Amino acid sequence: MELEGVVHNGVIVPDNAAALPEGTRVRITPAPHETPRPFGERFARFKGAVPGLPVDLAEQHDHYRLGMLNSSFKIP
Repeated sequence: MELEGVVHNGVIVPDNAAALPEGTRVRITPAPHETPRPFGERFARFKGAVPGLPVDLAEQHDHYRLGMLNSSFKIP
C-alpha cells in the first residue's frame, strides 16, 4: 500500500488518513519535487485534435458558446 500526503507545520498529513488504523507504523520516503510544465507543453498534444473549429474560437469563445456577439465580432 502506498499513501501520499503533505507536511503541515512539521507534521505529516496523509491525503487519506482513514486508510490506516491508529498506531500503524509507517515508512516515509520524500517524493522528488517536480517542476510543473508550462500550459502549452502539457496540452500541446490536443492542438488540432478537433477538426473544423473556427479560427477565431479563442477570441470569440463567448459568441460560439453562448451565442453572444461582442463588439469585435465580424459576421463574414
